[in-house]
Amino acid sequence: MKLTIKNLGKISESSFELNDLTVLVGDNNSGKTYITYTTYGVIKYLSHYLKFGNLKKIVDELKVKGQVKLEHFDLKNLMDKSTVRIPPNNIKKLFRNIFNDKESIFENATFELEYLFPETLKDSRFEFRLGKNTTLEGEIKNNILNLTLTLTSKVDLENTTLTFLLSDLLKSIFIPQILPNPFIVTAERLGISLFYKELDERRNFMIEGLQKLQHNEDDLHPLDLITGMSAYYATPIRDHIAFTRNIDNFQKNRTKIDLTKTFEILKQILGAEFKKETKKDIRFYTKKKKINKFDIPLYLASSSARCLVDIYFFLRCIAKPGDLLIVDEPESHLTLRNQRFMAKLFASLVNSGIKVFITTHSDFLVKELNNLIMLNNEFEGKENFLKEFKNIYDKNDFLSPNKISIYQAKNGKLEKMEVTEKGVAVPYFDEEINSIFEASSELDFLLS
Repeated sequence: MKLTIKNLGKISESSFELNDLTVLVGDNNSGKTYITYTTYGVIKYLSHYLKFGNLKKIVDELKVKGQVKLEHFDLKNLMDKSTVRIPPNNIKKLFRNIFNDKESIFENATFELEYLFPETLKDSRFEFRLGKNTTLEGEIKNNILNLTLTLTSKVDLENTTLTFLLSDLLKSIFIPQILPNPFIVTAERLGISLFYKELDERRNFMIEGLQKLQHNEDDLHPLDLITGMSAYYATPIRDHIAFTRNIDNFQKNRTKIDLTKTFEILKQILGAEFKKETKKDIRFYTKKKKINKFDIPLYLASSSARCLVDIYFFLRCIAKPGDLLIVDEPESHLTLRNQRFMAKLFASLVNSGIKVFITTHSDFLVKELNNLIMLNNEFEGKENFLKEFKNIYDKNDFLSPNKISIYQAKNGKLEKMEVTEKGVAVPYFDEEINSIFEASSELDFLLS
């Protein structure tokens, strides 16, 4: 997947390809968060803009025969183009939805999304119903899509209605084939973890206000009440809040991915675990410790713990192969040691089949990614190295250089950094590090 963004805040024109691990670095206010939010929003809203070729032939055949078989070649040709462009009349609406832009700040922003139609399609099945009498089923098996239209009574189904139904079915089938399912952890996570209960209270307050209006208990216009309760959150933040508030609904679920290695790393960072019982606070606790044992509510936990709670529940409860985990500044509130562990955590996720997209200011995190890239190689002395550093690395700590892309935001553009078998050099970090060491050396000399 390749995304090109133009005229978005400080971003004049930037293109990047989503890899298994995609890293954005750059100065403050260089547009990294805008790019991150746009990436999330484009994937989230793609179904509104994905267009197919002429569906009339398929619709006619479904109405006559009730079944249609489409080979991979047919499916590939069915896609109108491999590039999705927002129609000019919808561009404002899209960015207004993503950023909750009430001032038309991004009215000139545009994007293009390019994707590759997969050579091998994942087996899947979807069923859409229209009332009680109409069912449209689609099943992909062995790279073939079988469509079945079932009418339980003599219904005069209009071509336009069936075309819309078929289009929605095809979107449900194809979007997971070409794009990952995104989950975002925003830079506002510390506040969300602390105040999500208060956000529920705001919602309850509005419900109580509406109930009073029903009984004329207050001289208040409904629009005044709703306007007073509205908040100016971008879509990624709203979705992040919704996830935290809804942990009760899925806290008993478990991912089907083997993330044993990932949770070992999380435990090294946290020194404890999280738990959530229905209608009770999230708790931070130690499971097996006899010394320094604790069990406390999340609001009393450290800032580092509160910054990781949503990642923890996402990975434990709902993560699926191919999902995209987006984290804005994952190093937030973490020590240098734990920033290194976060690099290992992301590598373990990539190696487990979960894609990762991060923005970062952490030189340590990137340098540890470089170490993991070097550990992907076979070299003389590797076994002895792993023995010497057994408290830090093991044979499962590695990252293929082909699976990571790093981009530096600078002067309104994204510059792709070269990744080799020894990692990547990031000028944004290296220049500042060299500058501070040069100043330190000069001061040390002058004081000698």
